[in-house]
Amino acid sequence: MSFFSKKTLLALTAAFTLASCDRNGDENINEDNGKEFQLAFSSGSGSITGVYMRGMDDLSQGTVSFDGKGYLLSEARTSRIFHSDDKKYVYSLAYQVGTIGKWEFLGGSNYKKVGEIDAGIPLGNKGIRFYKLNNNEGSVHYIKSEPEYEPDGTTYKHHKMSLSLGILDFNTMTVKPSVKKNIPFTLPGNLPSQGYHITRIDAPVLSSGKLYYGAAVSKFDPTTGKNSEADKAMTLVVDYPSLENPTVVETALVKGSTNGYRTPTQYVTESGEIIQLVNSRSGKTHIVKLVNGQYDATYKFSLDEALGRPGKTSSNGFFYAGNGIVFMPYEKKHIPAKQIGVDPQGNPTQSSPWGLARIDLNSKTVVDLEVPDNLWLTQWQTSVIKNGKFYIALAPVGQQGHIYTYDVHSTSAVGTKGAATVSGADQYFIGLY
Repeated sequence: MSFFSKKTLLALTAAFTLASCDRNGDENINEDNGKEFQLAFSSGSGSITGVYMRGMDDLSQGTVSFDGKGYLLSEARTSRIFHSDDKKYVYSLAYQVGTIGKWEFLGGSNYKKVGEIDAGIPLGNKGIRFYKLNNNEGSVHYIKSEPEYEPDGTTYKHHKMSLSLGILDFNTMTVKPSVKKNIPFTLPGNLPSQGYHITRIDAPVLSSGKLYYGAAVSKFDPTTGKNSEADKAMTLVVDYPSLENPTVVETALVKGSTNGYRTPTQYVTESGEIIQLVNSRSGKTHIVKLVNGQYDATYKFSLDEALGRPGKTSSNGFFYAGNGIVFMPYEKKHIPAKQIGVDPQGNPTQSSPWGLARIDLNSKTVVDLEVPDNLWLTQWQTSVIKNGKFYIALAPVGQQGHIYTYDVHSTSAVGTKGAATVSGADQYFIGLY
């Protein structure tokens, strides 16, 4: 993998940004005007960035490039992107800005902005998260957690947690009146006094009149004033559509976070069960089930154990293909980490290479799929599952890769290599829609 200095990264990224910005909204560009697929592309993991999108019809051959092509969706460092079921509209949150935009997709690199809301205002915080619930609605959400002490100022009581939730109407691009701001909630039993608390929620799913939010849970040590990973996993549950009665369900069957990062972590299956990723800092990666609103104590799947690498995997989420079949990008923690870019402050970011697993939750078996070396899929958000095929863009950062397809129904590790993908220094594909 090639590494670049901060100066080089910024220069290359700036040059790419200028080349692409000049093309925004120009319907006379001589390029594919396709609508069958859309691809999202990020230029830079550092402080000068942009997120671009374009549409194509055929991903089986040719080249996918954003050099002079693509619509500049956001200048923010990262965006959380969703689309309507018919792919006509795109919705994107600019992280740490709080605005959610709506664009009509016209084909190729042509997008028309048709709406925007500053969703941070009704929730009272710019650091909100955003997630599509269904074709008409999305969730905007934020959680605050801080330690609370006795009047002496030194004796720890618990963490005070408050919740802000809203439902975004995609048709009107307004937050519905049911919005809740700074609503206090607590954990079951004596967990609060033991230091357990939730620090983040995301990736909700809707099931039987309830919203289930994945949660990052920590345990506070009052003697050191620091958090550590808790020995449990948790899910926040609220009534829908009222957003009332927040409760937390927990399990000690596994430990870790259930909120993920950019990739989905929860799905409602054909039988009505919720399948959920639980990822631990200790290198343990599980999928568990929630049945009738509670964790199923009889089921867990361990990716690291199934791969024969105990405590050596990490994942941000997965894609459900139906009938118990899952495709999960994962980090190979048994391989030493390398620098893959820089953060907004210009500091190096490290990662082990990533892989892709096909998991059968019914038989609890895994196939470690054949993928290119030196992948980085931390920012990967969305894949396409269509006509029995799983589509994903796989390329090392800043290097040529390809669109790969894998047969959903096959246990073969070999995928089909399609169109070539082209990117420059510190640039990478983040989604396929």
